Amino acid sequence: MQFRRYLGRERQIEALYTALREAEGKARHPAELSREVGLDMLAIRERLDACPELFVRLPRNPEGLVRYRITSSAATLDPEQVTALIKRRARSEQLQLAAGIAIIASFGLIILLTVIPSTSLFL
Repeated sequence: MQFRRYLGRERQIEALYTALREAEGKARHPAELSREVGLDMLAIRERLDACPELFVRLPRNPEGLVRYRITSSAATLDPEQVTALIKRRARSEQLQLAAGIAIIASFGLIILLTVIPSTSLFL
């Protein structure tokens, strides 16, 4: 499981969604998407696997290729709704990251506030 699935990768996910939506329901291999989107094939595969809400991985075909397509729930949404979903997920990850940083900073402050009085007693 990746920590940042959407944050900082919104454009890549939107480009993949657009490319798969233009395929009109056909399943696509990451190599095909790589030519169309202009990203590395491994990066595309990571993006597709990290967003199960939008993309589904199909079983291997007889040639041994793994292909992807848009989930049925995402296929019924308008492109504006998908963009809003991606932005909402990225915002949620941003808030989680900020909360984690605030928690770590709070622990550091508590430790600092407990250590300072004990060191000033021996002055």
